[in-house]
Amino acid sequence: MLITTELAEKVRVKRAKIQQTKKAVAEELGIKPQTYTKVENGDYDAPKRIYEAVMNWLVEDL
Repeated sequence: MLITTELAEKVRVKRAKIQQTKKAVAEELGIKPQTYTKVENGDYDAPKRIYEAVMNWLVEDL
């Protein structure tokens, strides 16, 4: 499932807002820091599990 550049921007904004490191967010999502970097860069065709983890993380504040 594609993580677009727009979605990646939302991920970066949330991480900055909560003042977490990339490593800390990656651990929270259950993914490797290298994979999290791909998420933040966007245009990443993520496996379903990673996509769902990212989406759930983004909506938990709503």
